[in-house]
Amino acid sequence: MPFDGILTRIAPMLQSHQEILMSWDNHILLFMAAHRSEGLDDGFRAVTWLGSLYVLAPLAALLVAGLLYFQKRWEALVLVIGFGGAVLWVHLAKALLARPRPTLVEPVIALPTDGSFPSAHTTQIVAFTLSGVLIVRRLWPEWQFAALAVGALLIVIVAASRVYLQVHYPSDVLGGFLLGLGWIALARKIL
Repeated sequence: MPFDGILTRIAPMLQSHQEILMSWDNHILLFMAAHRSEGLDDGFRAVTWLGSLYVLAPLAALLVAGLLYFQKRWEALVLVIGFGGAVLWVHLAKALLARPRPTLVEPVIALPTDGSFPSAHTTQIVAFTLSGVLIVRRLWPEWQFAALAVGALLIVIVAASRVYLQVHYPSDVLGGFLLGLGWIALARKIL
């Protein structure tokens, strides 16, 4: 069968899957919008910064400097490759895919100008926290579960903030989570 024939046959299936995904995305966005309050608006505006490069990049630089000072080179490398690599991958993916931001409901904050998929804040907080968990696991194994619990909480609140603020579709956040998780798993294998 020629290539055009294959595309003609699968195009309706792809359209159907995209419609299902958009329906799921839109239902969650509408649910979040229906439960807005001034307190939640303020809270999510604040916690979303925990996934921002403006917060995470300087913090990562300080941690790397501290780890290098104490001659913890492997741990510093985990943070540089884990977090830094995830930042590069997510921004490359956003530029290549260029998915438009949600416009179903008025966003709580100004819409960023870059693409929507995948969520950079989500990828960055996943990569940063999981790199941190790997470092804690190696240096202080008795604290690894506490680090994982704190990391999971940070990931959930940053991810939820991106959807609540109406700047990402839930599928963007899921994609960001999977990208961050996948990159850290690969980085761990490499190191």
